[in-house]
Amino acid sequence: MRIVALIENTSASEKLKVEHGISLYVENAGIRYLIDTGASDRIMFNAKRLGIDITGISAVMISHNYYTHTGGLDEVYKQNKNIRIYAKKACLNDYYLKQSLIRVHMNKFGYLHDEHPDNFVLYNNFQQIDSGFFAMSNEHPDSSFYCEDKNLFMKDEGRIIRDDFGHESFYVIFPDNDRHAGAVVVAPCSLCGITNVLRTVKRRFPNTNIVSVIGGFHMMGSSTRKLSCSIDHVEKTVNELMTIDTGTIYTCHCTGLTGYGIMKQSLGDRLQYLQTGEELTF
Repeated sequence: MRIVALIENTSASEKLKVEHGISLYVENAGIRYLIDTGASDRIMFNAKRLGIDITGISAVMISHNYYTHTGGLDEVYKQNKNIRIYAKKACLNDYYLKQSLIRVHMNKFGYLHDEHPDNFVLYNNFQQIDSGFFAMSNEHPDSSFYCEDKNLFMKDEGRIIRDDFGHESFYVIFPDNDRHAGAVVVAPCSLCGITNVLRTVKRRFPNTNIVSVIGGFHMMGSSTRKLSCSIDHVEKTVNELMTIDTGTIYTCHCTGLTGYGIMKQSLGDRLQYLQTGEELTF
């Protein structure tokens, strides 16, 4: 199994583009996928640089309906009009980001579904994508670990309310579809809390070893050096992570460098930062 950070907020190479967004390229058991598509068509530039053929991808997983995860979806569709697009049904709702005194509409997903519904597989909470690939939703009830960002909103029956993160998915992938080898958990934003994600995985797959965790933890503010949450929230997350048995945790994107630095102090080598262009194999 191979995972490449097609784009995220930082890069070790000046030859690759970066942005506040995330897209992960996944190869598993001979099938190729994308998890999210970044904030723009920059993923196409990086894919070419990295030798990744977007036209050979079988499916795209959209973890939630924020433009930082769906911005490149149009271009991916143009390159491969037979592609399957997996997302929760709740992604069809409207979502907003508050910037200063205005709320910016973040839905770059719904109109593509309206125009090409046959390409989409929409599910409620759980979806098997392939024999060793599952999309899941949070089932752990502790909302104290939810993202603290107060600038995220949604529309509910005509009212604008705080986002409840009900549109979020995360993914469990078994390398080479071998259940005995353990699972890799991919949670691009962990809006419902990375510890809730892992508790859910443990509940659904109780006898499975989590060999690695990959994703953002939504602790970043207006830059990678600022927090969108309290330091207490970061430390509480770290303390809970230390009670959950996993292999190496690779974080990126919305964790931010400040959040990563605080977590690194306690988690040490168990926590690593995954930059644009870097590759993991399992």
